[in-house]
Amino acid sequence: MDAPSNGRRPAPGAAGANGAALRQPGSTLVMGAGPGGLCSAYVLSKAGVPTTVLEKAPFVGGLARTIRRQTEHGEFRFDIGGHRWFTKNDELNELFREVVADELLWVNRISRIYFDGKYVDYPLKISNALKAIGPVVAARAMADYGRTRVQQRVRPTTIESMEDAYIDQFGETLYRLFFQRYSEKVWGLPCDQMSGDWVSQRSKGMSLVTAVKDAVIPSKGKVVSLIDEFMYPRGGFGRFSERMADAVEAAGNQIRLNAGVEKVHRENGQVTGITVSTEHGQERVEAENYISSIPLTLLAKIMDPAPPADVLAAADALTFRNIITVNLMLRKRQVTPDTWLYVHDRNILFGRFHEPKNWSPAMVPSDDLTSLVVEYFCSFGDHIWSMSEEELVGRTVRHLVEDLRFITPDEVIGGFTIRAPRAYPAYVMGYEKPLATIRAFVGEMDNLQIIGRYGTFRYNNTDHSIETGLLAAKNILGEHHDLDQVNADDEYHEIKRVPESVGAGRS
Repeated sequence: MDAPSNGRRPAPGAAGANGAALRQPGSTLVMGAGPGGLCSAYVLSKAGVPTTVLEKAPFVGGLARTIRRQTEHGEFRFDIGGHRWFTKNDELNELFREVVADELLWVNRISRIYFDGKYVDYPLKISNALKAIGPVVAARAMADYGRTRVQQRVRPTTIESMEDAYIDQFGETLYRLFFQRYSEKVWGLPCDQMSGDWVSQRSKGMSLVTAVKDAVIPSKGKVVSLIDEFMYPRGGFGRFSERMADAVEAAGNQIRLNAGVEKVHRENGQVTGITVSTEHGQERVEAENYISSIPLTLLAKIMDPAPPADVLAAADALTFRNIITVNLMLRKRQVTPDTWLYVHDRNILFGRFHEPKNWSPAMVPSDDLTSLVVEYFCSFGDHIWSMSEEELVGRTVRHLVEDLRFITPDEVIGGFTIRAPRAYPAYVMGYEKPLATIRAFVGEMDNLQIIGRYGTFRYNNTDHSIETGLLAAKNILGEHHDLDQVNADDEYHEIKRVPESVGAGRS
């Protein structure tokens, strides 16, 4: 059901009839055709560097691809979750505009949390959240926050778990109300078993006192959202990857689909070649430089010779969280006005959904129809992952009809599922040591760079993954960039304070 949307087919084998490896001076092999890997290939292709992209799947785009579904009503398009384009990096914005060009749309963001029958703005605006919970609970929340701040000054506590980090940022009341439910739905573990690193990354610069003060007393500067509007390709976010792939092939380089990396050969601190599995069998390909966006844990396990035992044990210790999307086609003009809606209720299994039509009218065949992409977070072998497509579609419809009352049964045209394994690296307590072990081992190979969310085992947004691909390509072209500095800024990535005289313009 998830057929390639771009019609590409695997290129002929790179090895000769006798299986001998080909070697191109100055060439690069990119493992993985997600947006990060394609960005590397795109930049290198523009510079005239011979580049080959190897992709196990029959399509490009990875987690950021667009699925096309033909029906008697016409074509519906679905992204795998909501992928908007936002970045504070001007160079990346220019790259996105260059690639998408005439397909570019600006979309107004409306994101909310569905919480006990109420709606709260997302990213969380504390003043809005306090109004939603009522004056009594709001007073308790403020008191909790005050006690936490005093305690941190008198006797600072060590922030270790996700629970510690949220309580430190917002106090226990707001943590229990807004953060605990959704976090445990996403990660499938209690918050005290998850590292606080994810919270630190996602809530930098957010202050309850500042938010409340700004709501009551105007300050010299104001907190603005950088994503009140965002860029989006008219035909779905996957068009970004598809057009980069088109440019790579137009430059004379290859994107080899259905080409899974089986072995990464190494010797004397260098990657010396890759064994690839294709429909024609296995073959070895070689290059001067290598870029990997495949899961870091998998990369360690397919090294040849095998890495030391502690590296293999570290690879087994790191885990990912999976996503299943249930994609519904509806005989309805609109379900909600939101670009995203986060569902915190524990009795509803899915975590969030978006309505593609609210992003681009081209995502549905007519204005009388709409669709939903509903996301379930799960792990291999758990009760959600084990559900059949029929069960998941049925459960989703029941939640939307009976619990949320957003649709009626007769409005459902049909639905299908897409499974996305290893979508989120899971920052389980103690993950830092095994991650450092693997990265130290991989770092010994000076002609190999790791990029992207999978490749670095870092919870990057799409722009961060693409930035690592861009910088990896620049390194091959002779520049010197530290990829570990991507997504390491101190400012919360979705808000900032600006002077009164400065507006929040388009990035």
